[in-house]
Amino acid sequence: MSFIDNNFMVHYDGNGERITQHQMDGAQVSQSIMALVTLYNESFKEANKIYRTNITSQVYVEGGMEPGSIKWLMRLIANDTGSQIQLEENTPLKKRVLHSISKTIELIRNMDLSTTELVIHENSTGYSIIIDNELVDIDEMQCAILTNDKIRGALASLAAPLDGNELDTLTISSLDTTVSDFRITAEDRHKFIQRRKHTKIIADGEFSGFYFIDTLSYSPNSKWLLINKDNPKDSINGLIVDTIFLARVSENKETFSKDDLLEVSGKWYKEKTKLTGKSKTTYLITDVRQHISAGDNQWELISQ
Repeated sequence: MSFIDNNFMVHYDGNGERITQHQMDGAQVSQSIMALVTLYNESFKEANKIYRTNITSQVYVEGGMEPGSIKWLMRLIANDTGSQIQLEENTPLKKRVLHSISKTIELIRNMDLSTTELVIHENSTGYSIIIDNELVDIDEMQCAILTNDKIRGALASLAAPLDGNELDTLTISSLDTTVSDFRITAEDRHKFIQRRKHTKIIADGEFSGFYFIDTLSYSPNSKWLLINKDNPKDSINGLIVDTIFLARVSENKETFSKDDLLEVSGKWYKEKTKLTGKSKTTYLITDVRQHISAGDNQWELISQ
């Protein structure tokens, strides 16, 4: 069993009249506390899915204050029942999760406000996200946190009180000196509260070959179901975007029957709304090279 017990301090600081008296709007305080509970609980849920652990976490609150700020102590207790945690370089899970939260905050802080959609690319070595027109590598845990809507919503709630007048800084500092602090300022606020479209995790590629027509459509907006001639288990439910071929279909210059073949090429891409969710693959057939009718001596035509 792995046991995690970590205390971290939450500071809201500023020069406003209320905060200098250690006062903060009660609704904002409660919203921030709930946001932090969500942030940590959801992060460990994502870790459970990635590392196949069985961690349950609880967060407790203890109040406190300093001049010009309001702060409270939060105690994160989590334990893993019945599974072994093995990470690269023997990195403790607690540090991996907390580091990933900090890294996610840095990623959002560095995003341009014009970025309204987060697109994460999946590749052979991991994941990357575009920041200032450059690909930045992120690991699996960071990807999971960034693509979790509840976590991004929690970060937005934490940043919301930072109006630059009453409050200008939020600092989350761990009492464990090996865990880095993270900070959100009033200047960063809009980057955290901005609504962005669902994040997409993308892998893409190309395909080509001969496919039997299983299901066809005369509508240019409907998909065709094609079965690979050499591997019947390989099917494509794709949208044909070859305008020349579609024009021939609409003009009734193409007629179809059972066991007709299409020689096609195209592109595919895979997307998920979150790392630990199910993926969806989309096929675009960009070029219909040949339409071979069942009675046209298919094998001779294919071998040419």
